Amino acid sequence: MDSDWIRFGISFAGILLMVVSFVMHSYKKITVNYTVIWELLGLTLLLTGVVPVFSQWTRQLASGTGLAFFCVGAIFLFEEFRTSAMISQLILREREMAMHVALLNQENEAILKELESLSRMVAEEHEKKEEENNGSGETNACGEKETLVCG
Repeated sequence: MDSDWIRFGISFAGILLMVVSFVMHSYKKITVNYTVIWELLGLTLLLTGVVPVFSQWTRQLASGTGLAFFCVGAIFLFEEFRTSAMISQLILREREMAMHVALLNQENEAILKELESLSRMVAEEHEKKEEENNGSGETNACGEKETLVCG
């Protein structure tokens, strides 16, 4: 009877693992690669629990050993799933940051082009003013025409 409970627990863990990984992927908490891995592991656990040929070893376990084995396995699966979720979040954040950097670089290039065009316009206006000043009369040290008084 204990082996039936262990088989049921393994099957339930497989179904739970498949459902949780699918839901986590739909909320974009884990990446596709990790979702596929966890779905395959969940399917393996489900088949291990359901197909009697794969679960013959559960009959050889003592009742306490089977419970301990199931608890340790559940803790291990939970921790590994949590670790893959954290790694997936880091990967997703890295992609998002790369997109932001690309957008900022693009914006920076546009600003530099605008600055360059404004610099050219200012330089052209400055040259025009110099030509007007040189062509219309002498200027003093203040940059004004001689007829005006400095100061």
